[in-house]
Amino acid sequence: MHEEKSFPNAKTRRHSEKNAARQSKISPKSSAAHNQSKMLKDILKQQIRVRGMRYQDIADYMGVSVMTIKRYLNSERVPIEALEDIASCIGLSLIELAEFAKVSDGRQTLDLELQQESALAASYELALVRLLLYNGLTAEEIIAEYGVDEAALINLLTRLDRLKLIELLPGNRVRIRGSRHIEWRPGGPMRRQIEQDIRENFVKMDFANTESFFGYETARLSRSSVLQIEEHMRQLVRTMRILQKVDQGVPNEQKQWYSLLVAQRETNWGFPLQNGEFRAPRSLGPKGAVYPANRGL
Repeated sequence: MHEEKSFPNAKTRRHSEKNAARQSKISPKSSAAHNQSKMLKDILKQQIRVRGMRYQDIADYMGVSVMTIKRYLNSERVPIEALEDIASCIGLSLIELAEFAKVSDGRQTLDLELQQESALAASYELALVRLLLYNGLTAEEIIAEYGVDEAALINLLTRLDRLKLIELLPGNRVRIRGSRHIEWRPGGPMRRQIEQDIRENFVKMDFANTESFFGYETARLSRSSVLQIEEHMRQLVRTMRILQKVDQGVPNEQKQWYSLLVAQRETNWGFPLQNGEFRAPRSLGPKGAVYPANRGL
């Protein structure tokens, strides 16, 4: 069977050339806007999955077809009102959605160099001042809150400036460099310091006899389910960051410091034996770690 090939005529070629010319003239500003729109839609799709919702649920809420929802979430040009309606359906405002996108911008690189992180890990007061500044406190507020000697604080600010973590401006004003929410390197000096603080201070707090929330759950999960749990955990951390920004206008005397510890790890329960050790589950294999820790049998 002979297959005919069609070739574009002159009119079609001119039309294609015009489209190509228009595409080549897209401004950087327009391109950036498209990137921002894509990020919002990616965050929306992510949040839909995290909440276990279906496109059909959103379509029913908005009174449109599932195909329309898919087009809104995948097309280049989408009315902002449509994104706002989808966000509302899953319990988010457009402002909250933008904050999620801002604190989850897809960066894959570490936030700090090892030298910077090591300097913070080696000095509690330096790490504390960095934390306070990154949480929005000014030098004047740190002095008022902690009764710090101004000369001592200026010395710490100067060190942070040399580490390129802040820019120290006239009048002890500070400009934050980089992200306010730092991701510490796995196995790095700050993670080790944080782990030590958790062991020595945080876990020793009395959660059982206070009003502080305490949640603990153990379940046997597949890898795909663990990934969903991890995304829920990241979402909770992002929510705390958003609420911190919301509360920036609240007077300091009406706020308290809170720490949120979100973690998950393998706990392959061993079966207790008379000799005090624990027998590993057969499905764990020879290289798996038994919980509680022991030599394994």
